Amino acid sequence: MAWIAGLLTFLAVPSLEFWLMMRLEFSLVTASVLALVTAGAGWWLSRGEGLDLWTELESDVQNGRVPTVEALDAMMVVLGGWGLMIPGLLTDVIGAVLMVPAIRRLAVKPLRRWIRRYLL
Repeated sequence: MAWIAGLLTFLAVPSLEFWLMMRLEFSLVTASVLALVTAGAGWWLSRGEGLDLWTELESDVQNGRVPTVEALDAMMVVLGGWGLMIPGLLTDVIGAVLMVPAIRRLAVKPLRRWIRRYLL
């Protein structure tokens, strides 16, 4: 069942991104420059986080522990970087929002609660 949600997301997000860029009347050059600049920014901002982070998060969840605040913060930085690296305006906005430390601090507590409730 999860693969259906993944497929719908895979099809819906690019379609929504394309529709939004057309509504905002982005030219091909503008869209290309935006994609390159935000991809570079996403890579630069998330480059400090490594594969050890994912191993730590997976280990915590597999062993019935809620990941630490620091690990979840780092995870949001990586996801924000990925959001910036994926071409598109919506993913760029989501990625940029996840890069703001104050927003990550606000999101950690509900995220830990969600992990405790649904993953452990």
